Amino acid sequence: MTANDTAHRQDAGQIFAGRIDVLYALGRHYLSLPFAVLCVPAALIAGHRLGMLPVIPLLFQISVVIAAEHLTTAYKHRAPGSDPHYWADRYTFVSAIAGASWGLGALFWFSWGSFPAQAYLALAYLGMTATEFIARSAHRRAFAVHTLFSLGPLVGMLLIQGGAYAVMTALLVGIFGAVLISYCSGMGRLIDDGLQLRTENADLIVELSREKSEAIVARDEARACANAKSAFLANISHELRTPMNALLGMAQLLERADLPKQQADHVKVMLEAGRGLQTLLDDVIALSRDDDDRLEDEDCDAMQTARAVTRLLQPRAWEKRLRLNLSCSAEIPRVAADPRRVRQALLKLADNALKFTDRGAVDIRLDCETDERGQSFVRFVVSDTGKGVSATAAPLLFQPFSPGDSSYARKEQGAGLGLAVTKRIVEQAGGAIGFESLAGQGAQFWFTLPVSGQTGFIAGGAVSRPDAPAVAPQGLAILVFTPAPNVAPTILNLLEPFGNRITIADSAADAAARAGRQAFDLVIVGAGDADLLAAAPGAKTPMVAVMLRGDPAPAASDCTLRWPVSGEALYRAIQSVLPGHAGESHAPQELIAPIDAVAFSTLEKSVGVTALIDILQSYVVTAEQLADDLAQACAQEKWEEAARLAQDIIGAAGGLGLSAVTQAARQFAQKTREGADPHALRNAAQQVVAEQLRTRLALNHLYPDVA
Repeated sequence: MTANDTAHRQDAGQIFAGRIDVLYALGRHYLSLPFAVLCVPAALIAGHRLGMLPVIPLLFQISVVIAAEHLTTAYKHRAPGSDPHYWADRYTFVSAIAGASWGLGALFWFSWGSFPAQAYLALAYLGMTATEFIARSAHRRAFAVHTLFSLGPLVGMLLIQGGAYAVMTALLVGIFGAVLISYCSGMGRLIDDGLQLRTENADLIVELSREKSEAIVARDEARACANAKSAFLANISHELRTPMNALLGMAQLLERADLPKQQADHVKVMLEAGRGLQTLLDDVIALSRDDDDRLEDEDCDAMQTARAVTRLLQPRAWEKRLRLNLSCSAEIPRVAADPRRVRQALLKLADNALKFTDRGAVDIRLDCETDERGQSFVRFVVSDTGKGVSATAAPLLFQPFSPGDSSYARKEQGAGLGLAVTKRIVEQAGGAIGFESLAGQGAQFWFTLPVSGQTGFIAGGAVSRPDAPAVAPQGLAILVFTPAPNVAPTILNLLEPFGNRITIADSAADAAARAGRQAFDLVIVGAGDADLLAAAPGAKTPMVAVMLRGDPAPAASDCTLRWPVSGEALYRAIQSVLPGHAGESHAPQELIAPIDAVAFSTLEKSVGVTALIDILQSYVVTAEQLADDLAQACAQEKWEEAARLAQDIIGAAGGLGLSAVTQAARQFAQKTREGADPHALRNAAQQVVAEQLRTRLALNHLYPDVA
């Protein structure tokens, strides 16, 4: 017997044992007793005589029910690992005895010559058989013996009675029992399928628990490795750089000393080798640095950095008799990157250009450009007149330890890390890098960096046109989870004023549970948790990922936003993921949004942000005074004056798109015209004051200068 056959037999045995569990669990043997109780008076009435004979089968059936319940109790307390076939046989035997008790009852309850009594008895037996089917269908043999022993005598007596109706009733009872017996096979298969699924689910839970434990162990090991790597890099940086700087310093002093030519050449070789080793060490450390090892300073003067690189490399250009030129377009903006990293990237590109150029010039140029999504960036371009990049070296150019030219690498002792480090620096800052070159005609290397203070670098998703209005979404149910502090509160302040329901999750597990359990229109999540949340069961909601500096771009998000982000960029991202807010919103609509998004966006574009803030500041002062006057007028029951104040509030708030307070004021004015009672008017006035407070908080969240 093969291992597969053995496993199959074990699985079949487990399923059979599970079916016997179901058999004993469903057993409610007392449910058939009401049918027997109803048969006794019917037999007495049909026989027109009193006696104890019709009660004897009922007493026998009660005894059988008690025995069956004892059997069920014994099964519940059975020894572990007992043979399920033994318990199946015992249940079948008890079922046969129970069926025989009903067959005996038919002999006592059957009324010869009275078809109405016989039909009533047949109906009672059919009801009893259907009830027993529910209890015994898990094991076909048990139900079959019960049905044969219970219905067989009744069918036989009906056939002996003779007559068309009696014979037809006998056939009906027989067919009914046969049909139910045939259904037992189907019920057994359904039970087997359910048991198999339960077993597979139990195995899956065990497997998931094991994988979770392994993942936790792997995570802890990865953290320990990361900590060890950080400690190693710190030690390398200290233990190697310190003596190397001392050696280079001594070599520089010897180079300036009056030495014979042979010793001076030796010192020069030592100095160049030391500088090459120092560059290699810096590149290895930069390439091994963690992705989240980012500096806090993310604002750089691009023009000043380019000038510093030019001044630093100018002596080397003069030494090789090359021209090193710097040019830029007017008013180059600052870039959102650390100045030291930008200088390091530009220095490596320019240094490579000087190394590969023997005659001609190296040009450094800066331009400000805008892509098709409306995002501005600064483009750094380094062009040379060297021999260019060969077709074989181009695919490997930005890979670590892949020098573009092997002959040059041997001559200059290059390790092929410079461009890999530059690529890492640029991509961590949210930019892109590339080159254009023809062999023998020079090369042009470039990289781009986003402009500092720009409202969100968007990646992925069909972002709306830059000239299209960025209208805030309204009435959406949005789930937010970002581990970084202050991100979720900012998103809350930007979206909640427009009637969106924002739910902030406490953890990634909480976010996954909420996304699978509740209905949301959109999920906004940190880039590091986007792929994990997208893989959670039931997660089908559109997703916007918020990417901090140094975060890798997620693969599963519909749109990615680089933080910090303005309201306009956030609204555009949501529009790209939910164009037209298609589908039914899952946010509750019992509250009117404090601010109408379309009206407010139109107003902002027509007057500008600065003028809008001045208008809102004036509105807040005026509206609060009107709200206070409205409350005082209601307290003094000056309803006409209160109605006039409500109209003033409508005029002040309606033109700004402040829909909630406008609606509340209109309802108050309507109630005053209808002559509502003072209590209702005071409640309406309190609603106006409450909406005014809610509107002011919403405005403060959108424009902190309004406060």
